[in-house]
Amino acid sequence: MNQPADRLLFSLVYLKTNPLQTMHGLQFGLSQSQTNYWMHHLLPVAQAALQELNMTPERDGSKVADNALAHEGTPDFALDGTERRRQRPQDATEQKEPYSGKKKTHTDKNIIWVCFI
Repeated sequence: MNQPADRLLFSLVYLKTNPLQTMHGLQFGLSQSQTNYWMHHLLPVAQAALQELNMTPERDGSKVADNALAHEGTPDFALDGTERRRQRPQDATEQKEPYSGKKKTHTDKNIIWVCFI
């Protein structure tokens, strides 16, 4: 933790992943008490720098939609799927396709593709 780059990485990894102090310390070769010490000394500096750069997380949910950071690096589409239960077909050959081993029942598979413009 002698180099400024190490301290910056330590702070940013903690802010991004929020690990337990013991686990975070293992990543950087520190004990839990050393990790606690560095967190209390470095996090206020990192948070002040993020605030100065106007890159702090938005706490008001209604403002997130208008925040430029919320749209930075977002995909142009979303893909989702679901399975809805259906009545079991009577014909044995028709039963295989709608059977979902995951749900242990017969389902219709629905895929939703949403394009953001």
